[in-house]
Amino acid sequence: MKTKQIIALALCAVLSLLTPCTAFANSAPKYWSGADSYGAIIADAECPVVVESELLTFDIPDFPKKNYSNKEDYLAYKASVTARYNFYNPADYTVTAKLEFPFGTAPEYSNGDDVSKYDITINDSAIPKTVRHTLMRKGGGFKLAEDMPRITDGYKKDSFFAPNLPVTKYVYEIADYDENYKDACVAFDFRVLFDRKVLFKEMDGIVSRVDSCRLSRSARRSDNTLTLYVFGRKFDAPPKWKFYKDRNCNNGEEISGSVNLLSADEMTFMEFAMSEYPENSYILESDWYNAMVDELNFSGIERYNCIIRYSRIFNLKSCLLRWYEYEITLAPGERIVNSVTAPIYPDIDEDWKPPVYKYTYLLSPAQTWTDFGSLDIVINTPFYLIDNKDFQKTETGYRLSLDGLPDGELEFSLSSSKKPARDNSWFAMVFALFCYFAISLLELVVLVLLIGGVVVLICRKKRKNVN
Repeated sequence: MKTKQIIALALCAVLSLLTPCTAFANSAPKYWSGADSYGAIIADAECPVVVESELLTFDIPDFPKKNYSNKEDYLAYKASVTARYNFYNPADYTVTAKLEFPFGTAPEYSNGDDVSKYDITINDSAIPKTVRHTLMRKGGGFKLAEDMPRITDGYKKDSFFAPNLPVTKYVYEIADYDENYKDACVAFDFRVLFDRKVLFKEMDGIVSRVDSCRLSRSARRSDNTLTLYVFGRKFDAPPKWKFYKDRNCNNGEEISGSVNLLSADEMTFMEFAMSEYPENSYILESDWYNAMVDELNFSGIERYNCIIRYSRIFNLKSCLLRWYEYEITLAPGERIVNSVTAPIYPDIDEDWKPPVYKYTYLLSPAQTWTDFGSLDIVINTPFYLIDNKDFQKTETGYRLSLDGLPDGELEFSLSSSKKPARDNSWFAMVFALFCYFAISLLELVVLVLLIGGVVVLICRKKRKNVN
């Protein structure tokens, strides 16, 4: 075989090895968050009423869909949880107590308002209830000591935010800039003062200056709008926007560019807060206002309290914890049966085939009661309980009886199969990556051997010609 033919074959072999290894994997989301459920909480720590027993019933005839195309289908979902309390008043005086029953945020797959689907009853007769809302802390999860105080009657009094606080909304537009700089940013400087707060809706970064702060965002975005809210004292002069060639804009190297002011609207904080209030909402206006105040305070940067980071105020409804609020009255020595029914939404995990639905019910809020007796938990469902061996199988589902409150919360999972199998597509993807890197290493080894072989052949060819 001629030297040129050997080299050509070697190159062909190398090129064939360099052909990329393709792996197919489902990139669609496989997990959807539901909503935790909770028990009734007594608002008055000195209330003498005790819980002699509780029957907690989960009626789960169907699973939720991971998406709903319309409100009617969403409201047709029937799964619910009913907490049936046997209350007793051991005191020698009449007790009227306010109760709070939180039932989570709206699930990720919600499509509509479902809070009026169920009743609260005393001795099987419906009683009035009020739906309350508070801001759910970032990161989720219910904490009694933090969440209960957020329920406020009327409008919250805050050290900074007040209904009549002036607010100025500036809307700008990026007109042009030197696009040769891919990391270009647009920014403005302002003095840090305690009588105003600033929210730059599209902010990407903050740079500390000697006597001011510089707020910036990338100039390379499809949206050229810059929205700036100033709460409290207005700027002494309009912000001066500048463009910098680097993303951090901290080296002072400016580039050409211009920004146009589209509008400057003045309003009160009450008007600002209610501008995001959803139309035809069942949320109390005062609850909405209070959640707005909480979110703005939580979004403040500790080092620069006058700067508000990108806030959830523009998607506030999805961040609200929902509560049923109602009252019970018991005469001395009286016993009543109080039932509360609420919708229940599991987390959907499609990493299993068929999917697994995880339900969480927090029992720790019941520790607010003076005394708590027995607890019976019933799950009425045609599906399989797959991860909780404490329950006993019954004709209608499963049952668990406890002498009191357990140490932890109640969690269980259901599936339409007794033994769902883990989806192995992730394994295929990992294996494909392994193969890719293994082949890459093999490519390098083969390439070295082939080149070495070609060099040896050429050298031998030259020696032969010399001889």
